[in-house]
Parts: sequence; structure tokens; C-alpha cells
Amino acid sequence: MRILPAVLAYLTVLFASGQGGIRLIIWNYEPVLVGSDAFVAGQHLGVGYDQDLNHRLSFGVQFRMNTAANGGWVANYQSAFHFNDNSSGSFYFGPNIGVRRIIGPDAKVLVPIGARIGVRGGLERFYADLHAGVQYNVGGGQVMNTERSGPVDLLSGTYCFGLDLGWGWERRRGR
Repeated sequence: MRILPAVLAYLTVLFASGQGGIRLIIWNYEPVLVGSDAFVAGQHLGVGYDQDLNHRLSFGVQFRMNTAANGGWVANYQSAFHFNDNSSGSFYFGPNIGVRRIIGPDAKVLVPIGARIGVRGGLERFYADLHAGVQYNVGGGQVMNTERSGPVDLLSGTYCFGLDLGWGWERRRGR
């Protein structure tokens, strides 16, 4: 616990001096159940934060809720290498890792590990992020589905795509 104040101070300085943005995840599709109504069960809404570390590297954290009645949530971290200067629109590729909770009578916790590719605008003012990715869900198995009678398998490998919109601020310049 002694290290927590130092980490919080470092993150405060990082966020205040860097180019960052708050994202609204307006639509993200990632099916995790085999069969069932995979389209409805795979839709997510959420919020996130993006930070450019330099003109080629960035990271982001996000929290998404599943819109299905017996859905769940996922929180993940992603980093990205931008193929050109990220101060304007650029294609990117990078890894992601997270924690996923499937809610139900026999709730499960999964660890999605994967990669994401997309195109994102510069973080100054309004920006958008159009992306696709693949993930492996560590800790799969079966869960009871309230919409059906009986267990439903969780997919060990999933794909996702989505559109996020955000508002950002310019990196602080030296005086």
C-alpha cells in the first residue's frame, strides 16, 4: 500500500502532461457464447481512456457492459503501435489483456488475451476509433443460460469489432 501514492502521483503527472482522451464505446460486438442469440449477447457499451505516450505509441483502458439481460462486463488494457504519427488519423496494431465476468447462476471470470487492429483519429478534440480484433479467453467452460434450459459453452477464441467516439485534449507544450 505504500507504493499506491507514488503510482497515483505518477499517473496524475502522466495524464496532465500528455495527449489524452475519454472514449464512449457506442457499439462493440464480441460474441462469447456458443449458439444462443449470439448477436444480442455479444453487444457491449462502455467508457474508456486513451493516452498517447509519444508520436507512435499509445495505451488505453476501457470498461464495457454487455447489453444482454444476463450479460456481464469486461475491463481491459490495450497498447498500440501507430504506423504513422498519431497526432492525426493513423492505423494501429497492438496487444490487449483484460478481465471478463460472465454473470449468471454459475458466474465465470475469464482473462481475454489478444490483438487489435484499427484506425484512430488524433486525440485533440473529437476523435473516432474503428477497430477489429481477436482474443483467446483463458478460463472458459460452460455457464447456465437463463434464456435456455441447460448449459451453454463459452467460446475460447472470440473476435470483436466496434466503433468508439471520444473527446481529447492536446499534449501540453513546454513554456
